[in-house]
Amino acid sequence: MLFNRTKYFRFISEIFLQQRRSYTEIRQLEELQRLYDLLKHESLSSTHGYSKKMDPNGIFSNNELDLQKIKVYGFDFDYTLARYKPALHSLIYDNAKTFLVKNLRYPDQLMNFCFRPGMGARGLHLDIKRGWLMKVDSYHNIQLGTVYRGMNAIPDDEVIAAHHGTKLSVDVVGYLGRTTNMFQFVDIFSIPEITLLRDVTQYFIDNGIPFGSEYVHYDVSEAVAAFHKSGMMHQIVGEDVETYFEENVRLKPFLQRLHDGNKQIFLITNSTYWYVNRGMTYLLGDNWRDFFDVIICQARKPSFFG
Repeated sequence: MLFNRTKYFRFISEIFLQQRRSYTEIRQLEELQRLYDLLKHESLSSTHGYSKKMDPNGIFSNNELDLQKIKVYGFDFDYTLARYKPALHSLIYDNAKTFLVKNLRYPDQLMNFCFRPGMGARGLHLDIKRGWLMKVDSYHNIQLGTVYRGMNAIPDDEVIAAHHGTKLSVDVVGYLGRTTNMFQFVDIFSIPEITLLRDVTQYFIDNGIPFGSEYVHYDVSEAVAAFHKSGMMHQIVGEDVETYFEENVRLKPFLQRLHDGNKQIFLITNSTYWYVNRGMTYLLGDNWRDFFDVIICQARKPSFFG
């Protein structure tokens, strides 16, 4: 073991098993900190052989999984096998911005805006009617201090008053974060969309232009979706793979290990074969198809699994 068993169980007993003893939250945290410090000290000072066998590149999980028993491995293409450079976010932002101005007659001044990293993150929720971006945890609790409208932070008391607390009901959050009340940005492609949404909202606020937050959300979403659905994004990226795809020297050896281990490998993606072929040829070479037993393109996920 990496710790002193006697000390460990003594601390556990003190913290959790003495039911007659009343602890405040602060006292519990103090006791848990003592336990953590003990385990850390024991671990760092241990000469146990196992600590020397730890693989810094290993995968750790809370549940045991014997990968030798896994016979089939499946992969998506975007942001799984293929990773993109930051240039892609700028490309999506610029084309969506142009769509707003040229097609939906948004102010020409928006053409002066540029994508800025750090303005958005995957997983954020949007209170559609209020135009509030926020972080909501897995238990549907709004994380106070993370709520913004444009670039302006919303005071905690205003958030609590608007939502009658910080706990959101399932009806409000909805399935997969999609209802008429809330929307969740679930993938990395959403980052330029979030950034553009914040920029447009802030522009209207700064210039005293009346607007409906829900309509700005729908318009920005339409602008980003149009760039994807029209095929323009795939056309531009596919014709300039070096600018947009990030090289990954570990990808080919990884797939080769699976192949050598007699694993069955499949690729399923919503992208077209032409686009996937351009990207995978750049990442793996002309024989990239030899790594896969099954390749499915234009799958229309998630409907494909229905």
